[in-house]
Amino acid sequence: MRSCISFLVTVGALVAPAAAQSGAFVTRIGRDTLAVERYQRTANRLDGELVIRAPRTQHRIYSATLGPTGAVQRFDLTIHNLSGGGSAEQKASIQFQGDSAFVEQSDGSTQRLAVPAGGAPLLLNVYGLVEHLTGRARAAGGDEYKTTGVYPNANAPVAVILKRVGQDSMTILMGQIGPLRLRVDQTGQLLGVSGVGSTMQVTVERVAALDIAALGPAFADRPLGVLSPPDSVLATVGGAVLSVKYSRPAARGRVIFGGVVPWNQVWRTGANAATIFTTAADLVMGGATIPAGSYSLWTIPSTTGWKLIVNTNTGQWGTDYDPKYDQARLDMQVAALDTLIERFTISLTPQGEGGALELAWEKTRAWVAFAKK
Repeated sequence: MRSCISFLVTVGALVAPAAAQSGAFVTRIGRDTLAVERYQRTANRLDGELVIRAPRTQHRIYSATLGPTGAVQRFDLTIHNLSGGGSAEQKASIQFQGDSAFVEQSDGSTQRLAVPAGGAPLLLNVYGLVEHLTGRARAAGGDEYKTTGVYPNANAPVAVILKRVGQDSMTILMGQIGPLRLRVDQTGQLLGVSGVGSTMQVTVERVAALDIAALGPAFADRPLGVLSPPDSVLATVGGAVLSVKYSRPAARGRVIFGGVVPWNQVWRTGANAATIFTTAADLVMGGATIPAGSYSLWTIPSTTGWKLIVNTNTGQWGTDYDPKYDQARLDMQVAALDTLIERFTISLTPQGEGGALELAWEKTRAWVAFAKK
């Protein structure tokens, strides 16, 4: 493959991707259908709609006005809640002008964001917008394409990076989302997506057509809720007051360790923000001293043994691991379970004169012993 070529989008630098195209996508997370979407693109417009089921079922309608080079000039979004909760209707728009993006909400409030020319609107699990970016990347040529993305509900833009991986594949990283692996054709048309092992654990299939008008009512009373709800554990174990704050993803029929959670890579030990462990007393954990205080917890699952990482940096997102803040790396004991644990679970349990910090998910249990120092 050619050496990597990196460049930023500038107005007038690209040829618009192929026009007059339509398509539909089904997005799944494990065995559950997360969203269904259809879109229509012409030379100067991109219109689409989708029904998404998390945390509540919503019907989202979007449209983008395209300039001569294919860059988005204006983006409009309307959201209807189908399963109750929140406002019945919400609207937002993004106007791209020069080096700025002006984001307007339903209440009329407007925010200006500094965005280089050629910036692009983003919405989670909206793949008509992703396909627009893959088409622009194909038209630009080269092995790497960069632009700036704007979410309608975000306070800051994010970096968007697409990289070519062979003739029919790309990856895309949208801020902290991804990298997603994309299958594309020579024009950049999106054929499928896999986020397994990334920060967006979805699979996306291109289909011939979808009846959104029928699927909305069908999913209205079947929301998935928060995909990885927050939870906490508070316990006094071995004379020490301890707590854990974390998020709990569900298995949803997937292979977890070695699939959703890759082997031999640092894992956030849950989902969303970094998992936080707090102890009111000095501990000896796995043979290492852990002074009283708060820590983020990370793990490295492996077929040959697990590591628990106790890190002094806290309050960060779960992808922002920095090893320079490691307090300790501890060996964990691991055992297979006979019954399936659907949601990732952290426990603080008594064990001898101390206790154990336990992780359980799918059919795996891992733990490390501790005692008050």
